[in-house]
Amino acid sequence: MNIPTIKSIYIAAPKERPSWVTFPDMERVEWLNKIIRQLWPYAGHYVKDLCKYSIEPSLRTALEEYKLSGFQFEKIILGDTPPRFSGVKVYDDTSRHEIIMDMDVAYAGDCKFEVSVSKFKMGIKDLRICGKMRVVMKPLVKQIPLVGGLQVFFLNNPDVDFNLIGLADVFDMPGLSDILRSIVTDQIGYMMVLPNRYPIQLVEDIDVVELKCPLPAGVIRIHVIEAHNLMKKDVGIMGMGKSDPYCILHLGAQKFQTKTINNTINPKWDFCCEALANVIRRQRVTIQCWDYDYSPLKSYENDDFLGRANLDVQEIWKSGEIDMWVPLSDAKSGRLHIRATWLELSDSAPALDLQLEEIRALQNTTKNPLHSAVLMVWVDSAKKLNPSHKHTPDPFVRLHVGNTKHETTVRQRTNDPVFEEGFSFLVRNPKTQELQVEVVDQKTNTVQGKLELDLNMLLKEKNLEIVSEDYSLSGASGGLAAIKLSLTLRILKTALKTDDGDGGPKEKDVPPPAKVEERKPSVETTLEEVMSSAASPLMHMLPSATDNSSLRHRPSVSNSGMHGLGRIELSVKYGPRNNLVVVVHQVQGLQKEEDGELPDPYVKLYLLPDRSKDSKRKTDVIKDECNPKFDERFEYAVSPNELTHRRLEVSVINKKGLLFLQRSSTMGQIHMDCGLLDAEKVTQWYDLAPAMDEEEE
Repeated sequence: MNIPTIKSIYIAAPKERPSWVTFPDMERVEWLNKIIRQLWPYAGHYVKDLCKYSIEPSLRTALEEYKLSGFQFEKIILGDTPPRFSGVKVYDDTSRHEIIMDMDVAYAGDCKFEVSVSKFKMGIKDLRICGKMRVVMKPLVKQIPLVGGLQVFFLNNPDVDFNLIGLADVFDMPGLSDILRSIVTDQIGYMMVLPNRYPIQLVEDIDVVELKCPLPAGVIRIHVIEAHNLMKKDVGIMGMGKSDPYCILHLGAQKFQTKTINNTINPKWDFCCEALANVIRRQRVTIQCWDYDYSPLKSYENDDFLGRANLDVQEIWKSGEIDMWVPLSDAKSGRLHIRATWLELSDSAPALDLQLEEIRALQNTTKNPLHSAVLMVWVDSAKKLNPSHKHTPDPFVRLHVGNTKHETTVRQRTNDPVFEEGFSFLVRNPKTQELQVEVVDQKTNTVQGKLELDLNMLLKEKNLEIVSEDYSLSGASGGLAAIKLSLTLRILKTALKTDDGDGGPKEKDVPPPAKVEERKPSVETTLEEVMSSAASPLMHMLPSATDNSSLRHRPSVSNSGMHGLGRIELSVKYGPRNNLVVVVHQVQGLQKEEDGELPDPYVKLYLLPDRSKDSKRKTDVIKDECNPKFDERFEYAVSPNELTHRRLEVSVINKKGLLFLQRSSTMGQIHMDCGLLDAEKVTQWYDLAPAMDEEEE
């Protein structure tokens, strides 16, 4: 695998100069600025509708989280100054069915907005927006205007700033203006920063799904491992000091944040996240490092900037995976250790098992949930929502997969709404998760009908797709309501790549995992008694003595495991009675104490995030033993939907000593993502890892 140098992947902060000066392939477009200047007076009506019907509802919802209600635009004055384009690049190496051009746009106009929120009136003026905008013209057609539609979007978050006027004593309070700016920036991102696009349909007979909701190019799995020698922002009396660092990651409008680690300049986060990559060229992953300082409004105005690093998406795509230390720019010192992996999208159902295997292994080093697939949902239309005509709803559709929620825009006063909107979901395990659909009336906030679809059914469909299917809505008035959906599932596929010579990726063969010898059951009678003591649903699914594939986690070299702390054998299965069953079989390779004394181990379990007495389970203590055998069975009652949000923490504790002299140290620990359980691999060995800080939960 070719690993790019830091020079090829690091992006310096841009200079304040026109793109046509910095980049020779960017062309001056003064002719375009003259056209826009002449058209600008006619754009007022369109901008007012956009603010009133698209931006205002989103801002109102966002501000309500801060107890600021009733936001609305009172007056919109567009002003006389139009946006300016400082450079344009048209790509000549794209598909012959599309035209792609990038434009550097800057707006520093004289517009003015008068708004009201929480019964107060205020003004916004001196709005400034600067960023790189991409326009995709597709598909190209044979009738005038020759272009079927436009996709307009920013590749990365634009720089946004404005001034607030009126009620300065309220709205310019420290932190509150920062919140308002953050909300405005987020709403711009929600509208037209990748993966969001602003589509414009120009011709009737085109594929609107491809125009409004195209498949992403892939997914980037980003692992922020650690940092070294960060700046010291919290300086003490003696001149010594450290920082409380955390990182914020951006890929377009997608935002992720690590935890904060206190009092260190060498933090270890082991934070992992996944972001949809919709385009490859000229987009970047931005990682900002900050020193946390307390703010009563939970905003960032008190935090100190520690530097930033940028990764080029195209370089990640070319290499397949990068693992490197990146120096922080805009900082006196500091560097980040980052790993980024490119994941392709596959329409092959067998690829799912391989991806589940990979992320199960990765979950041992990071708490963050990882995903195995991408689900695209196209909401076409609904019909016969309220056939009685007593009340005509203002319907919208709410979609849920796990903790992720998306909503369509509201359609006013109709029983047969046409939505034509698409949404993307990252899916942890399509074998166990479902798509929940609700049609809601905005006027009354009542559900007009709902639908639950098991994603496992898509694995049996050709190309993992269902196109334009009508589904009946349960709970709807009259029983005739239906919704038309198109569903596309794509499995994430890790492709370790090298450049094939023409700038594109070439897959490398990944050798299959080596088979390992399975242990022979040494406690068959005891195990049978344990598993049958409560008519366990696991019994008929236990692997046979010759099923080597079920023991993927068993090390083949020693009993001490990957970290030298030992290993544990568990059977874990989700049963038909909505119960999670865990059998603790045995532990091998535990370390002796420093004085050579044998430990007194037991196993403790928590079903996180609940770290309470109700969630706690533990085995008996085995005295003076480095290879204890337990064969104890435990159960948790948990619903299928809740299961995907749970992690099983298994800790091996040394309870040595007598009464108040006992010392209960954690000898090793594993974390298991319950959303990734494999019904065909119930009994497995797991390497014990160092314990995670319980305060992080």
